[in-house]
Amino acid sequence: MRINPKPSLLTILSYLGLALHLLGGTMAAAQDAPQFGPRAGKADQGGAGAAAPKVEIVATHGDWKIQCENALDKSGQPTDQRSCGMVQTTQSDKNPKATLTLVLVKTKAGDKSQINMRVIAPIGVFLPTGVALEIDGNAVGRVPFTRCMPQVCMAFAEASPDTLTKMKKGNLANFIIYEAPGIGLPMKLSLSGFSAALAELDKN
Repeated sequence: MRINPKPSLLTILSYLGLALHLLGGTMAAAQDAPQFGPRAGKADQGGAGAAAPKVEIVATHGDWKIQCENALDKSGQPTDQRSCGMVQTTQSDKNPKATLTLVLVKTKAGDKSQINMRVIAPIGVFLPTGVALEIDGNAVGRVPFTRCMPQVCMAFAEASPDTLTKMKKGNLANFIIYEAPGIGLPMKLSLSGFSAALAELDKN
């Protein structure tokens, strides 16, 4: 199966918001997940017609952006409940039409807080393989796919303290999606500014 060309940024955000909403319904750690990513805050074009919270870029550290939003109440008015995420989008050197967006958000379950990774990949990926992660050429692990929408597929996992430490110390993260078993498509993300962005995320 061939990986489809990248959708428009607006389409990515439309399905990102819907996908994160669906993830929130099935995973406690992802409940009420915000719509972070490129063109964040745009109205849903997938037919739901729901109002989208206004997303503000509050900081940029290296190649990472911190985006924050205030959740909306039932009447569509902003509340005091604020959520933030750190975001970076990249494209494949082998196939520039294929893009990948990584969103990191901090969540709480009781007294425990954790950092979750949400990977937004193009459709047509080989789902059983998940998304492989390398840092500076060293294998770290895989992020499993959880759901596909008409234009994107979503992978979700908690970022362990060990993985976050490696990303803080590293220079380049390589997320590899697969067209078929053994046929990988590397997606390189810069780790410049990662530590500062993570600290900013923790403050927000």
